[in-house]
Amino acid sequence: MNCHPNKDAEQEDHNNLLYQECLQKAEGDKIRAMAIYTHRKAIVGKQDNKEDLDQREKWPMLAPLLILYTIGTIGVLALVFGFLASRLNWW
Repeated sequence: MNCHPNKDAEQEDHNNLLYQECLQKAEGDKIRAMAIYTHRKAIVGKQDNKEDLDQREKWPMLAPLLILYTIGTIGVLALVFGFLASRLNWW
């Protein structure tokens, strides 16, 4: 049972209009028009499902960069401490 008959009718009208537009661009060649129609229909489907990654996370590389910089800073401090400890005979 179909719960949204108006939505299906709108979709069918849109598809028919899109096919007629593709047929006009293909200058009456039905095979070429079907290829254009299939391509355009696939593009429309992909655009609807596209997610805006910038809205989901403003700084997607911020956490990995902070982790790497923190590890690097701790590493440099450990090297400096080790160097000074060996030069000043702390051990």
